[in-house]
Amino acid sequence: MLNIKNYRFISIAVLTLIIIFIHLAYTYDLPKLFRFNKKEALEEWEEKIFKNKVLYSVEPKKEGGYLSAKSDKACSGLIYRIKFYPKENPLISWSWKVIKFPEKKPAQDRDKGGWIEKDDYAARVYAIFPSWYFMNIRSLEYIWDENLPEGTIITSPYFSNIKLIVTESGRSNIGQWVFEERDIYQDYKRAFGSAPSGYVGAIALMTDTDNTLSTAEATYKDIKMGYNYEVKEKEGLGAGPEESRLERMIKKIKGWVEKNGKNNQQ
Repeated sequence: MLNIKNYRFISIAVLTLIIIFIHLAYTYDLPKLFRFNKKEALEEWEEKIFKNKVLYSVEPKKEGGYLSAKSDKACSGLIYRIKFYPKENPLISWSWKVIKFPEKKPAQDRDKGGWIEKDDYAARVYAIFPSWYFMNIRSLEYIWDENLPEGTIITSPYFSNIKLIVTESGRSNIGQWVFEERDIYQDYKRAFGSAPSGYVGAIALMTDTDNTLSTAEATYKDIKMGYNYEVKEKEGLGAGPEESRLERMIKKIKGWVEKNGKNNQQ
């Protein structure tokens, strides 16, 4: 009987071969930006269903346009095929907002198989590196985790060539838009111990709760991929990850000051 772990691996492998064949026939304009501000925005994305369907929908007229993801005991992702070499164009950026995290058991309640249950996240962004040989397929997975410290790199329980990077951590920013910008080239070297030799063949998004059998909700917007620092400087693409964290810290401090000021006046 084919278990879910093997099914996910085979699905990833087949998808990667499809990506390679498509890239033989097409070229892609870079950088690519998705604002999700049109109803037909998802026509360029393909849904891959692992277990039940996550409800993905575009809200084109709210907050400048965004993608909504609602998962109920489900696991399916959206995939956009593209081709760029991270050495020349290493940057990817996006904004995301977690509304509800999956309901995971406390660490002390987990059995030896509990790591599979941990592999549910409210928000994920993938950079997929295709290969003709299944075992050489690699993927970086940027996640927002409720508990793991930011910067943590872990290996997927389904496939050792998938590395998860905790890009946002905790509940302090729940319900708020958070901007992220990552250098895929540098992240790949940190995660795998060497520089990528191939190209990014797809970007994917996923909100899933199939292992915890719970619910989760997140939103995504302004996904930009396949650009470099020179383009960023010329186009003024906004704050990088360090500035973004600083801005959030200042916002927290202001909130704390305002809250304590009101308490002192009472």
